[in-house]
Amino acid sequence: MSGLVRFLVACALALVAVEAVAGEQSWELHLPGYSHHFSSPQQPGRHWADLHDGLGLQRTTRNDDTVVRFTAGFMRDSFDNQGLYAGGAIGVRLLRGDVEVDVSAAPMLLYRTTRFDDAHGPAPLKLIPVVMPLLSFEHRASGIGANLTVLPGGNFGKDLQFPGLVFIQLTYRLR
Repeated sequence: MSGLVRFLVACALALVAVEAVAGEQSWELHLPGYSHHFSSPQQPGRHWADLHDGLGLQRTTRNDDTVVRFTAGFMRDSFDNQGLYAGGAIGVRLLRGDVEVDVSAAPMLLYRTTRFDDAHGPAPLKLIPVVMPLLSFEHRASGIGANLTVLPGGNFGKDLQFPGLVFIQLTYRLR
């Protein structure tokens, strides 16, 4: 196993251990999200997809000072293709009350394309492990919230040129 995959497995085990101290639990829907890319595609005539339609499910456990999330779903990626995601997050509460805010580290596995479709057909899907910073907030009375993250851009390997972006995904707590 590569070092990053071992790290992601260790993070998943830590999330399960922290969640074992049960607190308030809820389920949230992941709704479409929106991104802003920091650079343009290097291919002329191509544009990043900024609207990321999709749907996912998130299980949140809130303890006194920590928040643990498990999440999975599908969404349109920056290359305008559907992909999958799964992962978790462990964080600390910054604000509790009518509006809750927490900050987390989110180890995730993304199954998505890493390039635009071309004349040879659709771009292949690849499994990409990442750890993202995550700022989450929710208006408790309405159940409406969002997850905000920033992904750096750059060359992450032979076939992975990734655009830097800031991304916000809406959530809705199920009652």
